[in-house]
Amino acid sequence: MSGNSGNNGQVTGKDNRELSKAELRRKENFGKIEEELISKGYRRVDLTISIAKANTVGILITLPIIAVVAAAFILYNRGLNMESILNAPWPDYMNIVIFLVSFIAFVFIHEGIHGLCWSFGTPGHFKDIEFGFIVQLLTPYCTCKVPLSIPVYIFGSLMPMTLLGIIPGIICIFFGNPFFLGIFAIQILAGAGDFLITCLVIRHMSKTKSKDVVLIDHPYECGAVIFEK
Repeated sequence: MSGNSGNNGQVTGKDNRELSKAELRRKENFGKIEEELISKGYRRVDLTISIAKANTVGILITLPIIAVVAAAFILYNRGLNMESILNAPWPDYMNIVIFLVSFIAFVFIHEGIHGLCWSFGTPGHFKDIEFGFIVQLLTPYCTCKVPLSIPVYIFGSLMPMTLLGIIPGIICIFFGNPFFLGIFAIQILAGAGDFLITCLVIRHMSKTKSKDVVLIDHPYECGAVIFEK
């Protein structure tokens, strides 16, 4: 297992935090699955990173996506068209309200999309999905407690950024409102960690010669664990 032992014997992850009861329960369940797979000849490959690194490095590699959408917006609308914000059919303060409400709502919708997509590839469907909140990092999360196929994992990882950021961002190009473009650009950034983990999985799969691969969402770290033989 990754992580270190805390003062009370509980495991701490890469983000140096004490694990919650739910995380410890998932860790125990993961240990049983790992033991069974190792006994069958699989070897473990960790594809995990700290949440801080997922956000910083992930943002850097998602910026080109935002740059392409923004460039298309500017070219199509011949500028940012800031007048569309000033001439909106609601009071100026409503822009702040819309931004805050949409931001909070999208946080929960983002995790819900993860869970819904991953549930398609599990025997128990939503029973195999768990949601939670890391208080120390003010970070909500969604995790799958059972193994997933590589395609299902990648699909579920990328769909929130795609549905909440990329697709509506592209649609915004034709409506010419930079305010909403900004809202959806933030949702692309919100998927930065997911995008980075997906890149790690794809890179590993492009290099491995193993034909039998099992992927499991890590029980308390950001990322996944691959078992292969």
